[in-house]
Amino acid sequence: MVGSKNILIDNYYLISILIILVGAVIVALYYRRRIMAREIVLVTSLSALIAISRGVMAWAPEVKPVSALVITVASIFGPVPGMIIGALSAFLSNFFIGQGPWTPFQIIAWALLGFIGGFIKTDNKVIPMVLSIPMVLGIYSVIVNIASAILITGSLTLDSFVTMEISGFPLDLVHTGCTVVVIFFAWKPLRKKLMRMYTKYGILARKRMEM
Repeated sequence: MVGSKNILIDNYYLISILIILVGAVIVALYYRRRIMAREIVLVTSLSALIAISRGVMAWAPEVKPVSALVITVASIFGPVPGMIIGALSAFLSNFFIGQGPWTPFQIIAWALLGFIGGFIKTDNKVIPMVLSIPMVLGIYSVIVNIASAILITGSLTLDSFVTMEISGFPLDLVHTGCTVVVIFFAWKPLRKKLMRMYTKYGILARKRMEM
């Protein structure tokens, strides 16, 4: 298990890029068409903005607006683009916070949040607020705590994982609370603005025609 730890430490940058490339291939296979340049620009720009939002809050690492914003944006784009937005947001934001062997785990965690968020197609903000709780505590936090167990102890055992879960639970609660609060304030206005952008550039109309 120490060897696996060294692989992560020595190759985390390469692993992170490979994860994103795999996600990009999945998107290409999902659409099976030429993706419009403006759609790519929109996805990339939103990922960068989400990453900046994390950089702004770097002084309070667990006050992460990223999860809430990834879920919200993914609800407009759909599950597969949402997965890419989550992965890119994690990768880009770590240029502010600091890249490291934890980066691939964060990419996977936020990619999953984006994928699941893509299925939430409601204007009722209560639903995503409630769903975000198990998404952050049961997906993001679990994956990140697995990373902590591997990187700190050099192995992944039930004891090391439980220790990380218990020690990290207060910070995980802060992250979850921040996610719920941001969704409360951002869900309706952000979705409304994104819907206008989608309509303006004809992306929604094109997707309806292709369905």
